Amino acid sequence: MIAGALGLELTGSKAPFNDVPKTYYAHDAISAVAAEGIIGGYRGNYSPRDPLTRGQMAAILQRAFNLSGTWDREFKDVANDHLFYSSIQAVASNNITVGYPDLTFKPSNQTQRAEFSAFLARTLEEEFRPKLVSPLPIDDLEIHHLDVGQGDSTLIIAPNGKTILIDAGTQTAGQQVVSYLKQAGITTIDHLIITHAHADHVGGAIQVMNEFQVNNVIDSGIPHTSQTYLNYLTYIDEHNVPFEVATVGDSINLDPSLDIIVVNSGEEGDSLNDASVSLHLTFDSFTYLITGDAEETAEHRIVEQFNVQSDVLRVGHHGSRTSTTPYFITNVLPQTAIISVGEGNSYGHPHPEVLDRLKEVGVEDIFTTIGGSVIVYSDGNDYTVEKQNGNGQPGSDPIIDDPIDESPSYPININTAGFEELQHITGVGDVIAQRIIDYRQANGPFQAIAEIKNVSGIGDATFERMKDQITVH
Repeated sequence: MIAGALGLELTGSKAPFNDVPKTYYAHDAISAVAAEGIIGGYRGNYSPRDPLTRGQMAAILQRAFNLSGTWDREFKDVANDHLFYSSIQAVASNNITVGYPDLTFKPSNQTQRAEFSAFLARTLEEEFRPKLVSPLPIDDLEIHHLDVGQGDSTLIIAPNGKTILIDAGTQTAGQQVVSYLKQAGITTIDHLIITHAHADHVGGAIQVMNEFQVNNVIDSGIPHTSQTYLNYLTYIDEHNVPFEVATVGDSINLDPSLDIIVVNSGEEGDSLNDASVSLHLTFDSFTYLITGDAEETAEHRIVEQFNVQSDVLRVGHHGSRTSTTPYFITNVLPQTAIISVGEGNSYGHPHPEVLDRLKEVGVEDIFTTIGGSVIVYSDGNDYTVEKQNGNGQPGSDPIIDDPIDESPSYPININTAGFEELQHITGVGDVIAQRIIDYRQANGPFQAIAEIKNVSGIGDATFERMKDQITVH
């Protein structure tokens, strides 16, 4: 069929395949098409009686008729490193075949003779092609907020099948992230965005990059000296993973139907939290905002520069009172709030003040990732939110359905208490709390409660007021 369509001269020259003798009925046609470089064998054989796959069909048509171009979507089952990726994109962009309604191409499926005849006819005559290019319906946008304990990881699946993974949880949660992505059918991550350098956001990144093709890493550009962050940078360098620093105001190219704007990134003098890469997403009339661990400084900066009103807010900093400030939340005015948080965490997240602030501005639904992922689905107009349990089934939300008592339990162990819990100690604010954590990291656990006086800002008088509230056991 190809030889006839191209009008190739059948010279009778010997076909370059061991399993195609001159006595074979299609010998001359196979020889002519092979001479044009349209078909090739494998280890000297052509296997003339083997079925043709849809991927091979696309490659033959592309080579025979010099087809080129890229489609405005990606097929879910054809990663960009697939052997026939460019060929499949070429036949789709020329409207010869646009695959199946579920946005798959099924490149390994066999091509029937009738199908090949139809595709060849469409290649030769444009009038045989469907009247509408890419007539497939647009899929929903999906935003998955993963249950990674006290950390963050969010997967965005665009209507065209392309993906963004925002953060990868802690190192110990890395395998959970990998497993979740595989169960979701993900093979390629188009953008891996690390909002900032804290371990509960970057810790699982190496495991993700080991398991999936990552086309691009986007970072806040504000470094950290932790070994976790240095290992992440080393892996990117050693494996030549494309890397860029997020720039405020830039768009992230993922899907023509989505408008994704960087509304915050690292600036000189920022804390790691305030350097968090933050994104505002618009899909027709649906809007979504995610801000990493951005706190008051960054939140103020965001609302001063952008209109970030959003239907859904991924609440900043795990529901800490240092984020979701009143000025910020009255500008965002979400209907739904989602909090990525670990059950029984030592910080008391989400803080009751934050839940109150959300309710005061009219937030109708609040979800946490405790006990399972939270998935947002949108067709560009309406959206739905589904809370799942660990088995992927609809689940409840223990913190929201049955709020925890955040009252601190004294004495507080100064060797294990987190940033928020330390601030329940008399004389300890956010600055002193961070100094205590820094001291522990530099010197190891406190051996006695009096050793806390080595922390700058804690003198004898302060120690006397706090000593009955703390322990090292």
